[in-house]
Amino acid sequence: MVINIIQNIITFIAVSIDEANIPNIDEFISDYQQIKPIEDPFFWLSCGGFICLMSGLIFADIMKSKLNNWTTKKISPIPLENPRTISSWFSFFTGLTIIFVSALSIINFSIIKSLIFSSIISILFGISMWKAIKDLFTQVEAGTVKEIDEFF
Repeated sequence: MVINIIQNIITFIAVSIDEANIPNIDEFISDYQQIKPIEDPFFWLSCGGFICLMSGLIFADIMKSKLNNWTTKKISPIPLENPRTISSWFSFFTGLTIIFVSALSIINFSIIKSLIFSSIISILFGISMWKAIKDLFTQVEAGTVKEIDEFF
């Protein structure tokens, strides 16, 4: 019994596709398309995710240090427009644009149209979120932080 199983496994491994009697093999196995890494949308999707993750963590750390300085040293958190915050904010939304472009190219959108759409979405999100964070820090400095229910 064990010998038969071993012989079957060896026969299964040794039989090549040419010897097998499979009609219309092309219907069952599609051609594998080789994509260069620079053109692979999944590569760019992962790069955009990495850029978003790292720059988001950097931005969160900057905001944490601003809030810590406000509570301990009473240093105002308002001047958000320094090079570190702007560059981390810009790189986060650049990574988001890369994610959107690669996701849209996976579902067969053209690169130009997906780049335009993704840039518009990222710019709108970036500006609106920047204003929200700036408004939040203005409220923190004034001591009038509203609850989330008051915004709605």
